[in-house]
Amino acid sequence: MTAKEIDSLLQTADPDRYLCALFAQTDQRAGLLALYGLNHELGRIADSSSESLIGEMKLTWWRDAVADLYATPQKVRRHDVTEGLAALTGQIGLADVSPMIEARFDDIAARPFTDLGDILAYVDNTAVCLARLALKSLDAADSVSDDTVLAAGRAWGLTGLLRAFPLRARIGRAPVGGDALGAVGATPAMLAQGLGEAKVAEARQGVIEAARAACERLAKAGPIPPEAVPAIGYCRLASTHLARLPANPYGLAPDINPLSRRLRLTWLALSGR
Repeated sequence: MTAKEIDSLLQTADPDRYLCALFAQTDQRAGLLALYGLNHELGRIADSSSESLIGEMKLTWWRDAVADLYATPQKVRRHDVTEGLAALTGQIGLADVSPMIEARFDDIAARPFTDLGDILAYVDNTAVCLARLALKSLDAADSVSDDTVLAAGRAWGLTGLLRAFPLRARIGRAPVGGDALGAVGATPAMLAQGLGEAKVAEARQGVIEAARAACERLAKAGPIPPEAVPAIGYCRLASTHLARLPANPYGLAPDINPLSRRLRLTWLALSGR
């Protein structure tokens, strides 16, 4: 996959992050898009792998490819994502990146979430981890508090899981805890079959409330500094996405109008709000 292909892929698959990345300095943009490309590559493995063994092999390839970047001498596998990440090893350590990869093995294993704390841990190791990596890649980690980064990542990560509920249910990783399902008389098995709409909607309410609380904390944090906008600015759109969730958890949420998205993110880049 070439840089141009990754660029085109992110425009379609991850437009909010992609548009925010365009506000980065030219010499920082390639590394930031490489991080977003890695996130996309990891995320789609569970979605596209019908066999868990194949998915594990793909994730292991990425785990090893990233580890190779920190070998002595450095080994850079021929992939535009790894080539882009190679330039970031001075700013980002292997321990910074590893949680984002390791968390995806549970997706491959189709391990149902046990409770809200389990869901939050997954989000912290994926969306929050990516936000921290992005800030480091821009040398902007000190421009926002860790509490703001946590709120931003959780707002985006939880909302993203809820938006992808139908797909996540099919792979056995719907964002709803087993304890919440049990409390309403539902089971993880029902999710994969798209059953129990009313019960599942009730069970996911705790996740919606957690996402809403994270959005509120992010809003109260005040303006986002210009240097941090490419890394976490898109998270301000989480509240809009959250408000568009359908009552039916198995339904698809409507996306934000492309023009509205551009105007909103442009205003964010200018004002920090």
